Amino acid sequence: MQADEQTVSLDETNWREQVEEAFRQGGSVFLIARPDAREDLKAAILSLAVEPVELGFLQVYPMVEGVQRHSQGFAVRLQVREMVQ
Repeated sequence: MQADEQTVSLDETNWREQVEEAFRQGGSVFLIARPDAREDLKAAILSLAVEPVELGFLQVYPMVEGVQRHSQGFAVRLQVREMVQ
Protein backbone atom coordinates (compact mmCIF):
# COMPACT_ATOMS: atom_id res chain seq x y z
CA MET A 1 0.00 0.00 0.00
CA GLN A 2 1.06 3.54 -0.70
CA ALA A 3 0.82 6.45 1.73
CA ASP A 4 -2.31 7.91 0.13
CA GLU A 5 -4.19 4.60 0.20
CA GLN A 6 -6.70 3.91 2.94
CA THR A 7 -8.24 0.63 4.03
CA VAL A 8 -11.94 0.35 4.77
CA SER A 9 -13.58 -2.77 6.14
CA LEU A 10 -16.88 -3.81 4.62
CA ASP A 11 -17.86 -4.98 8.13
CA GLU A 12 -18.15 -1.36 9.24
CA THR A 13 -21.72 -0.06 9.18
CA ASN A 14 -20.53 3.23 7.66
CA TRP A 15 -18.15 1.73 5.09
CA ARG A 16 -19.54 3.86 2.26
CA GLU A 17 -19.03 7.10 4.19
CA GLN A 18 -15.45 6.03 4.95
CA VAL A 19 -14.83 5.32 1.26
CA GLU A 20 -16.25 8.71 0.28
CA GLU A 21 -14.12 10.50 2.89
CA ALA A 22 -10.99 8.74 1.64
CA PHE A 23 -11.73 9.95 -1.89
CA ARG A 24 -12.28 13.50 -0.61
CA GLN A 25 -8.77 13.33 0.86
CA GLY A 26 -7.44 12.41 -2.57
CA GLY A 27 -6.38 8.83 -2.06
CA SER A 28 -7.36 5.45 -3.31
CA VAL A 29 -9.18 2.91 -1.17
CA PHE A 30 -8.82 -0.77 -0.40
CA LEU A 31 -12.26 -2.14 0.47
CA ILE A 32 -11.65 -5.28 2.54
CA ALA A 33 -14.16 -8.11 2.95
CA ARG A 34 -14.03 -11.41 4.84
CA PRO A 35 -13.69 -14.54 2.68
CA ASP A 36 -17.30 -15.50 3.40
CA ALA A 37 -18.61 -12.02 2.46
CA ARG A 38 -18.05 -12.21 -1.30
CA GLU A 39 -21.71 -11.49 -2.06
CA ASP A 40 -21.62 -8.44 0.22
CA LEU A 41 -18.46 -7.25 -1.54
CA LYS A 42 -20.13 -7.69 -4.91
CA ALA A 43 -23.15 -5.69 -3.71
CA ALA A 44 -20.85 -2.94 -2.39
CA ILE A 45 -19.01 -2.65 -5.71
CA LEU A 46 -22.29 -2.52 -7.62
CA SER A 47 -23.58 0.13 -5.22
CA LEU A 48 -20.53 2.30 -5.90
CA ALA A 49 -20.96 1.75 -9.65
CA VAL A 50 -24.61 2.85 -9.58
CA GLU A 51 -24.65 5.59 -6.93
CA PRO A 52 -21.99 8.28 -7.51
CA VAL A 53 -19.68 9.64 -4.84
CA GLU A 54 -19.92 13.40 -4.34
CA LEU A 55 -16.56 15.18 -4.37
CA GLY A 56 -17.25 18.85 -4.01
CA PHE A 57 -19.33 19.81 -7.04
CA LEU A 58 -18.44 16.59 -8.89
CA GLN A 59 -20.29 13.31 -8.84
CA VAL A 60 -17.88 10.51 -9.69
CA TYR A 61 -17.98 6.75 -10.03
CA PRO A 62 -15.03 4.89 -8.49
CA MET A 63 -13.14 2.48 -10.73
CA VAL A 64 -12.07 -0.97 -9.65
CA GLU A 65 -8.34 -1.17 -10.27
CA GLY A 66 -7.88 -4.67 -8.97
CA VAL A 67 -8.94 -7.43 -6.64
CA GLN A 68 -6.53 -9.45 -4.57
CA ARG A 69 -6.50 -11.89 -1.72
CA HIS A 70 -5.80 -10.20 1.58
CA SER A 71 -4.95 -11.57 5.00
CA GLN A 72 -8.52 -10.73 6.07
CA GLY A 73 -10.19 -12.03 2.89
CA PHE A 74 -10.45 -10.02 -0.31
CA ALA A 75 -9.30 -6.48 -1.08
CA VAL A 76 -10.72 -4.38 -3.90
CA ARG A 77 -8.65 -1.35 -4.87
CA LEU A 78 -10.89 1.59 -5.80
CA GLN A 79 -9.81 4.88 -7.31
CA VAL A 80 -11.37 7.96 -8.86
CA ARG A 81 -9.72 9.73 -11.78
CA GLU A 82 -11.44 13.09 -11.39
CA MET A 83 -10.21 15.07 -8.42
CA VAL A 84 -10.90 18.61 -7.21
CA GLN A 85 -7.61 20.31 -6.45
